[in-house]
Amino acid sequence: MRLFSLLIFYQLIGLTLSFAQKTDTIFLSQKLNDEGFIDASKKTTLFIDSTSKISLENIDNQVFTNLSNFKFEQFSFSYSQYNFWLKLTVINPTDSLINILFTTGIHKSMDVFMKVRGQYQKIQEVKQEWLPDKRPFRFDEKYVPLTFQPNKTYQLLIKVREHPQLYFKLNPTFVSYDWEYEDKVRAFFDEYFILTQDGLYISVLVFVAIYMFIMFFVEGKKYYVYYGFYLFFLVLFSFWAIEHSPYTIIIFSYFPALKFSGNNNTYLLITNIFYFLFHYEFLELPKIAPKFSKVLVFYIKVLISLLIVDTFVNFVLEDYSLGGKIWILTQPIIAIFGIYGTIQLYKLKGPLLRYIQIGSTVLVLGAIFGFLEQLLLIKPANNVIMRLAPSIPFNIGVLIELFCFSTALGYKTWLTQRDRNHLMKSVKESELRTLRSQINPHFVFNSLNSIKSQILQDRSLEASEYLTDFATLMRSILQFSKEKFISLSDELETAVLYIKLEKLRFEEGFDFHYELQEGIDTDEILIPPMLLQPYIENAIKHGLMNKEGNRSLTLSVTLENHQVVISIDDNGIGRERASLLIKNSPKHQSMGININKERIELLSLTNDLHIHINIIDKKLPDGNAAGTKVIIYLPF
Repeated sequence: MRLFSLLIFYQLIGLTLSFAQKTDTIFLSQKLNDEGFIDASKKTTLFIDSTSKISLENIDNQVFTNLSNFKFEQFSFSYSQYNFWLKLTVINPTDSLINILFTTGIHKSMDVFMKVRGQYQKIQEVKQEWLPDKRPFRFDEKYVPLTFQPNKTYQLLIKVREHPQLYFKLNPTFVSYDWEYEDKVRAFFDEYFILTQDGLYISVLVFVAIYMFIMFFVEGKKYYVYYGFYLFFLVLFSFWAIEHSPYTIIIFSYFPALKFSGNNNTYLLITNIFYFLFHYEFLELPKIAPKFSKVLVFYIKVLISLLIVDTFVNFVLEDYSLGGKIWILTQPIIAIFGIYGTIQLYKLKGPLLRYIQIGSTVLVLGAIFGFLEQLLLIKPANNVIMRLAPSIPFNIGVLIELFCFSTALGYKTWLTQRDRNHLMKSVKESELRTLRSQINPHFVFNSLNSIKSQILQDRSLEASEYLTDFATLMRSILQFSKEKFISLSDELETAVLYIKLEKLRFEEGFDFHYELQEGIDTDEILIPPMLLQPYIENAIKHGLMNKEGNRSLTLSVTLENHQVVISIDDNGIGRERASLLIKNSPKHQSMGININKERIELLSLTNDLHIHINIIDKKLPDGNAAGTKVIIYLPF
């Protein structure tokens, strides 16, 4: 009796163990293709290796716990250094071969091992960074294909490695090929709105970014290139998110470090740097808000420092745990300064500020909502195609900001063009006045009288030479007046010819010395036409002709400190005494010099050519005037 009782007891124990084994075992069937998938979470055990050093041979000695009873921390960045081990038993009780797909979710890598004769052997592996031609299931990197022979039991061990995610989870699942295909088709319709709006969003950003770069090359304004790079990195950020889809292979898939080591914090820092550089340059903050300008410069330096640290930690050290903490630090800093910067903008005044204020306000609100979406896990985490779903509030904020900033840029471009047109009109008027001053009617009249006088005195040869030189000078003046710049050799030739005519016209004359430093290539140096003539004319008419005795004029050209130095030196009566002699005369005598000053200022504005002129009143030891020296510094 006792023996019979023992037999019944052992049979009950066996049935209990058999039932327990079956409840922890996944049974496959031919209906799997129709049923779609099997969620194996409740029949899977988990062991977490926080050291990532436990070998495959020792994994059976570890204590596994039921996966369904384990809760993962959604906001943890420690998992990046962990190995997650899953155990499950699979039976194919049918007489047919079963081919299915297996996944634990989207992870950095997954290795599948099968126990054969007491030892684990790897049968499949997949990495998220692999391109389609290397994936075991080319349509999606989260799946691996598995084959189960009829009437066999399989003990599987899965090793999962992960980089930190807010939506981290392990969900071992078997699905059929048909179910996976239908799931993708279903996802296309479910995520159609996200796909469409993201495509439109990127298209707008790309178009405006290209336009900004073109405008930079046309206008040369830094704020165009800053805004262009801001939009460019927003586009890269969108591409980075899109390329986590199993179907999108554009840029980042070929550079795994950019796709996985670089996170949204990297692009957020870069875009903010260029965004505030645009504000600094476009609004000319050092002029209108010097205090805010200094704070902004300091903030940009902080962002650059964070970017350097973030890049080093994620790309070099690949410490994603620390990288996640930098992300937590960066997000509030950017949000707080965004609010502070927007408030400061409302304290400024100007015709363009209204657009910048509205755009900045909307962008900051969109960025804050986008940050809260991530922080509070509001964004959808189960997307199949658009796995990293874009932030709709943030995208809308960017588009409204883009419209406002583009309006401000267009308005400023119109103002710049209007000022440029006024400036060009002033240049044309200045050129006309210059031509009029150069063809001085008194000089022409006196020159023709000199020729007439020589003809009457039967000095036909001298008259012919004078007339030839006079005609050459007039032709040079008329020809060069059409040009903005001529060679220094042409300018010096015209100046020397003018001096020669003036010297012949005055009977008493003066000594002229011309000095050109050896090694100066006057054909390669450009100068505005007729720049020297007004100063030479003043030296002769007002300095030398009113002086008795020895009179001399020196024209010298030297090279000093990468500048061409042109000197016009006379020993006349000086500017002070000359001004007293002509104070009651018509003012045409000084017109040429005043026009020259205006020309030099206009050239500085329109051609970025900075010519400096220094006029020195020479004095004798007793304080009397010893002449005038004009020094012209020409950039070389």
